[in-house]
Amino acid sequence: MSRLGNALKSPRSQRIGKWLAGIFVVFGVLGYFAAPPLLKSILQKQLSEQLHREVSIEKIDINPYGLSARIGGFSIKADGGREVAGFDELFVNLSSASIFKLAAVVDEVRLDGLRVAVARVAEGRYDISDLLDEWMKPKDEPDTGTPRFSVNNIQLINGKIVFDDKPKGKVHTIGEINLALPFVSSLPYHTEILVNPSFSANINGSPLALTGDSKPFSETRESQLNLDLDRFDLAGLQPYLPDSLPIRLKSGTLDSELKAMFKEVSDNVYSVSVVGAVHVSGLALTETEGQPLVGWKRLDIDIDNADPINSNVAVKRVALDGLDVAMAVTKDGEFNVLRVVDRLSKPASAAPEPKPATAKPLAWSLGEFALTNGLIRWQDESTPTPVAGEVRHVLVSVGKVDSKLVEPIEIGEVSYQVDLGERFRVEKMAIMGIKVDLPKHRVDIAEVTNTGTRARMLRNKEGKIEWVSSPVLKVVRATNAEKDGKARAEAEATGKQEWIGKVGKLAVEDLAFRFEDRSLQHVAVQEIDGFNLLAQELTNEPNKKGSISLKSKINKKGSLNVDGSLQVYPLDVAVKVETLAIQLLPLEPYFGQFLNIALTRGQVSNKGEATAKLDTAGLKAGYKGSFTLGDFVAVDKLNSADFLKWKSLYFGGIDFRLEPMAINIGEIALTDYFSRLILNKDGKLNVAEIVKKPERQAVAAKKDEAKPEQPKAEPKLAAKDAAKDAGPAKPPIPIKVGKITLQNGTVNFSDLFVKPNYTVNLTKLGGRVTNLSSAADTVADLELRGRYANSAPVQILGKLNPLAAKSFLDVKADITGIDLVGFTPYSGKYAGYAIEKGKLSLNVAYKLENNQLAAENRLFIDQFTFGEKIESPDATKLPVNLAISLLKNNRGEIDLNLPISGSLDDPQFSIGGLIVKVIVNLFVKAVTSPFALLGSMFGGGDELSNVEFAAGRASLNAAGSKKLEALAKALNERSALKLEIAGRADPEADREGAKRAALERAMQAEKLKDLKKAGEGKSLDEIEIAPEESKIYLTRAYKEAKFPKPRNMVGLQKELPVEEMEKLMLTNLPVSDDDVKALAGRRAETVQGWLVEHGKVPPERVFLLPPKVEADEKGKASRVDFSLK
Repeated sequence: MSRLGNALKSPRSQRIGKWLAGIFVVFGVLGYFAAPPLLKSILQKQLSEQLHREVSIEKIDINPYGLSARIGGFSIKADGGREVAGFDELFVNLSSASIFKLAAVVDEVRLDGLRVAVARVAEGRYDISDLLDEWMKPKDEPDTGTPRFSVNNIQLINGKIVFDDKPKGKVHTIGEINLALPFVSSLPYHTEILVNPSFSANINGSPLALTGDSKPFSETRESQLNLDLDRFDLAGLQPYLPDSLPIRLKSGTLDSELKAMFKEVSDNVYSVSVVGAVHVSGLALTETEGQPLVGWKRLDIDIDNADPINSNVAVKRVALDGLDVAMAVTKDGEFNVLRVVDRLSKPASAAPEPKPATAKPLAWSLGEFALTNGLIRWQDESTPTPVAGEVRHVLVSVGKVDSKLVEPIEIGEVSYQVDLGERFRVEKMAIMGIKVDLPKHRVDIAEVTNTGTRARMLRNKEGKIEWVSSPVLKVVRATNAEKDGKARAEAEATGKQEWIGKVGKLAVEDLAFRFEDRSLQHVAVQEIDGFNLLAQELTNEPNKKGSISLKSKINKKGSLNVDGSLQVYPLDVAVKVETLAIQLLPLEPYFGQFLNIALTRGQVSNKGEATAKLDTAGLKAGYKGSFTLGDFVAVDKLNSADFLKWKSLYFGGIDFRLEPMAINIGEIALTDYFSRLILNKDGKLNVAEIVKKPERQAVAAKKDEAKPEQPKAEPKLAAKDAAKDAGPAKPPIPIKVGKITLQNGTVNFSDLFVKPNYTVNLTKLGGRVTNLSSAADTVADLELRGRYANSAPVQILGKLNPLAAKSFLDVKADITGIDLVGFTPYSGKYAGYAIEKGKLSLNVAYKLENNQLAAENRLFIDQFTFGEKIESPDATKLPVNLAISLLKNNRGEIDLNLPISGSLDDPQFSIGGLIVKVIVNLFVKAVTSPFALLGSMFGGGDELSNVEFAAGRASLNAAGSKKLEALAKALNERSALKLEIAGRADPEADREGAKRAALERAMQAEKLKDLKKAGEGKSLDEIEIAPEESKIYLTRAYKEAKFPKPRNMVGLQKELPVEEMEKLMLTNLPVSDDDVKALAGRRAETVQGWLVEHGKVPPERVFLLPPKVEADEKGKASRVDFSLK
């Protein structure tokens, strides 16, 4: 037997063993039976007092030998019996190591069925606020350091927390709470033991799971937490967001698979690393009034590493699917996005504390961003025509980007679809290969593609455009706008580097545009469809050119093709442009309402090259090529007849330059053209009525017609003043036209003013003008030919330069053999006779130089004969047959030359008006002053209507003979005329003249006596008395006179002075009224004899009328008057 065995068998050892066994038994009995009810009572009483609420425990089980205890049916109830907290069972198993470690060492803690019910009764107050207030009171207790403990296998099973938010009317439930902490310890022995905690719960129906590792009391305090959240309802957070927030969280769920790692690197230097993924699904944000704002189907954020303590965030990928943005502008111009931003940006009641100046700036990076299936809703009610639509299928793909922004940002693709109803739709818009280099201020885009765009614009009856116009926004915060303006001004002042942009390829495919204008009398519709554009290498980089190609249909039948190069900066465009059959009829409503002609057909085409270049000298542009206006038809709406039409008006070899402007045209050709001129029943030419007069103007014109004509200001003076004010004239634009060709033209003239109407055609009009130029030292050759009424040839030849600063013209025109029978409507209306026959030929010559016009107008009418008389109220009462007889020679010809001259500087000068005036005056003169007309045609002075005689005499003087020569010539050329001669005498002047004539004859008789003595034989009329002979023969005639004479004292005749003798002779020469009348008759006989004998006028055409003795206040009465029959 060993010494130990002997010791144990000793009586002392046996007594000690019995005491220990007794103690163990007592410990067991007390632990099993006495301790539970005692502990239950103490706990219920103490806890009820401290918690101020009823605490109840159903049972307590203690296993003294296993060092474990169970508490079941624990409940804390508030007034009214409502349970505040409780659990089904709490199991605690104490470790025997606690004795040796002198610390609390627990092998296992398990809480099953935890229940917590908390209610918020007011802002910041809860139904347990009394307990919280008491527990939060500061306590004066010495700091004993970190307690020594070790708790293992901590478990919370199937817990539940209910939070009743009475002010918000919300109840939140966190159920199925399960927590596992394998070990939490502050003992050195256990500090290196890894603890694998876990947590799971169901928050308002959303599962949450947390797992991880933790060394909370090690030197580095390393911890790792895995946060797995499943379908967490974000809308439940809305009641706890500030009421001032202008947005409301209507829906959304949060899922996460996050791992957070915490570590203390050194004293007070920490690092936090968060990795994993966050998912937000079904998010919907609205404004406070419930209007939709923004939402999405799903947002995925993959985090590489997020260290908020060190301001470092690295995101691997952000994927946003189903973004839904609602943008709306109210009638008052409020933009919902700006409204929300404005409310968010308003300062809070308490300004946030400023961040320390040493705060580290955030360093971030994003590996990839992808937006798919985006949707932007647009509602604009600020414009007269509200706009509603969507931008659908928005796709954005962005590559790597970080906060340094040193490397180019690459955006793989941006695409979307636009649907704003029938006004604007885009089937697909895609922007690919975007590269943004911020340091270099450069944006490169590989390709931009627009497919299937449809746009429709409407101009309503009020003239307002109804389309996708910009919203009329109300200024939300003027201060922000002012700040933005200052910022822009500062940016411009600093001269920052300009941005460079480049698009490798721009493609617009199948675009269609329709513009409908209802503001006109007739709706105008313009359509562009099949529009395809391809542009390559477009950039605003200086002196870099790209290419452009465009094809389109215009108004269905027309086409447009453009192909060439384009330099954006500085602008330099060189493109080939070809259009074909672009219809003009769709444009007719724009000008048709102002015209009395209607365009019924017409199209334009061109083929050429257009250029435009902008440099420091300004814009230089040009066009080289051709242009055609073809198949043109315009109708006179007032007269319901074709007005103007042609097959082709072609401009070839065009070379147009702008700045300095110059126009060179190789050829202009007008083919198969027709023009209709109509003088309507009101006497107005349709050409003068092409443009409609406004109603007010037309009414005013009618009123003005009834007013007497007011004297006008001197036009010449006004013209001079205007020319003086205008200053020096600008040089003419250089214009050169190589050739103008007219082919197969017809001009139709109808006069509806006369009855019956008159119509005539100028046909087969053709010719050319060559070398037309605005240069002052050049002239163009003109040659035009045609036919009048299909019979009379028309020819115009000469030289001209109408484009020079001062026009030049030297042209001759001939029209031969126009039959005048067709002019009967005019002769019947105005002359009162039909035209039986006659032909008209015109030969005109016009020369214009230095604004001075000299024109010769020769009218030759052959065999003109009036026919039957026509009753017309407008016919003249003048003897038109006499006028024709005066104008027509013995061969039946009327040959007139009407010269015209004047200055174009005179605003009253009108070539056509002067020609008409001369012709009318000619005919009036033929009737009213036929002898003046004959005098102008055959010489003899301005007036052949009479021949004047010396008072008292019947002999012709030289002037009278000259007049009679002209009159005889006219009578011999106008065999149809008969002349009537009437002698006239003045009763006073001719009486005195007859006496002097008798005195002269008495003196001539005395001289004849002397001549007879000398053997000279002369008639009395041939004798002339010289002045020195006058006294001799007057004295002798006085002595021979038979009347009483003065005598002296002895009865002899007195010697009298010559004047006294002449006076006595005139006084005593008897001249009776019959003598004066006989003198008038002798004068007529003298003229008749001269015309018959010397003028060779047949006597049967010369008739004497009774003499007249009467004074004439208008002229000398001593004459012979003529009249024609």
